[in-house]
Amino acid sequence: MLPAMRSLRWWACLGLCAMATSAWAQPSPPPEAPEAEAEAAEGAETAEAGEGAEGEGSEGAEGAEGAEGAEGSEGAEGADGAEGDSGATSAADLPLIIVIDAAPYGVAPVVGEHVTARMRITAGEMGYRVLGRDATVAAAQRLRMPYPPSPSDLWRVTYGAEARRGAFARVWAHQGEYVIEISVASRDGRGPFFARGTASAERLHEVVAQLTREAVPPPTAWDEDAAAQQNQAQEQAAELARRQQEEAQRRANPTPRTRRPRVDRRPTRRFDLSLHLEGAIGTSSDNFFNFLAGVRLGVRVTNTFHLGLVLNYGNLRGRDGRANNLLPMLQAENRIRISARSDITVPIRFAIGYLPFNGPVVRLAAGLNIPLSQKIELAFDILTPTFWILPDRTAVSLNLGADLIFRL
Repeated sequence: MLPAMRSLRWWACLGLCAMATSAWAQPSPPPEAPEAEAEAAEGAETAEAGEGAEGEGSEGAEGAEGAEGAEGSEGAEGADGAEGDSGATSAADLPLIIVIDAAPYGVAPVVGEHVTARMRITAGEMGYRVLGRDATVAAAQRLRMPYPPSPSDLWRVTYGAEARRGAFARVWAHQGEYVIEISVASRDGRGPFFARGTASAERLHEVVAQLTREAVPPPTAWDEDAAAQQNQAQEQAAELARRQQEEAQRRANPTPRTRRPRVDRRPTRRFDLSLHLEGAIGTSSDNFFNFLAGVRLGVRVTNTFHLGLVLNYGNLRGRDGRANNLLPMLQAENRIRISARSDITVPIRFAIGYLPFNGPVVRLAAGLNIPLSQKIELAFDILTPTFWILPDRTAVSLNLGADLIFRL
């Protein structure tokens, strides 16, 4: 029994010695190993950042995407917090700003998108109401704004969008860093304002936000009177440009002259027949009175000029008393219309005839023609000097006459 127990103790001691010997033979990691791994990881990150900054901008922009997500979310939370604090001021009451999409030169287009997004977020944080992208594009297209816009073009699109300020940025790469230049137009006539800076891919959003705050005036810096004057001047300039454009179009496409329709002066009824009564009152020392009654056949050459043949019976004063005779005459008549709305005319008549056994008779007359209907007309001779040429002398009379005219 004793030898067996001794044998077991010997084997137990041998086993314990073997286990201790194996544990002491495995090497533990050196204390420097974790530090070496950390330095290797940091070197790799530095190499990746260097490649992103010195590249053409696309890899740097991808490196900045993480920063954009973090900063953009923080900016949005800040803006929401400010809006919640104000409470009484709604978004519609905030001054409007229009941000034109940034123009990238020699770098990836995504870099310009990052710059534009950061400018809009910063403008909202400053207290502006930012015009949406679709409305911004519509305003630029409506005014046919050239891209990239000059300061004057930026002011015009700001005025057209009825915004208080307009902002635009250019971005390009130089010596492994981004160069950002921001220009701002103010509708009250101030500025334009500029800000320029450089940034690596990691600090792109930070630098853009800083430059935006430097270039864009605060919403409280606003001159209402100057803005009203600028609006009035712009309206006058737009009106002048519109008139000049209309004048240029009128000169380029002259309106063809429309020929006036030829007025038909031909009378509708050419012939007329009239009954004539006339009294002649002598103006010489031997007062006399002659009575004439007759008919007249007239022809209308035009609507205003008439010719007529008159045959009058005359009861005249003779040397031994009253005498009867016939007085044929040729008459020319021109009618003057008093008004375009009235058919009343003033006839000017000249007649010449011959009184048998006495001599020629010359008659001038002016009066009034009054149409009673389309076929009947009443005429009066009011001022009618008449010259009776006799063998020994010439007698003068002032006559009064009336005609009843029938149009044939």
